[in-house]
Order: sequence, then C-alpha cells, then structure tokens
Amino acid sequence: MNVASRFRVFFTSCLAVFMVVSCDNPNNRTEIGHEDQPGTEQNAQINLEGIAVMYKYKCAICHGENGVSVIKGAPNLVTTEYTMEERVAIIMYGKGTMPPQKDVLDMPTIRGLAVYIDSLK
Repeated sequence: MNVASRFRVFFTSCLAVFMVVSCDNPNNRTEIGHEDQPGTEQNAQINLEGIAVMYKYKCAICHGENGVSVIKGAPNLVTTEYTMEERVAIIMYGKGTMPPQKDVLDMPTIRGLAVYIDSLK
C-alpha cells in the first residue's frame, strides 16, 4: 500500500471514529448555560467527550492537545484570561490568524468548545 492509500485509510478511519463518538444519546444532553449561571459545565447542551474530540480535530492543530500552543501566533489557552463570552466571540468571529467558525460550527458546539477550553486550565 502506498503512502497516499495509507493516508486515505487513516483519514477515513479517523472520520468514522469521530462520527461514531459524536452520535450519542440525545437524552444525555442538557441545555448550555450562560456565564452568569452557575454550573456552566453541567448545563452544556453537548457531550463534553464529543467536544474534546472536536477540539482535538479542529483546535489542537494550533493550540495543542492540552491547550499549550504548538505554532507561533496561536495563544496558549491554559494561560489566557478570557471570559466565557469572550472565548465564544473569538471562536465565532476569529481573532488574529484564527479564522471565524460561525459558518462552520453551530452555537452549542462553539459554547461547548469555550467550556472545554476553560477546563484545560
């Protein structure tokens, strides 16, 4: 098997795993809370395990698997002091070299990523 074929098999396998992981029981979900409401992590309308997979797929490329920057220009998410709403805005509209995700991700996923990033601290 050549390198291109191996890459296609690897990519297809990763995509299949991502799809299976993201297909959870909707009864396990609760509504996303706002920053002024206590227990934002408990009130997320997403499966945080699924969000962790999404983070690793979309964000870890620049911000590292544990939130520690791996490329120049990407902030270290472990040390940033943004509020939840500021994180949501940055994910939605982008900042610096980070592209906006508002047309790529839905709001529950964006909020879930903001909650997940907070958990990296």
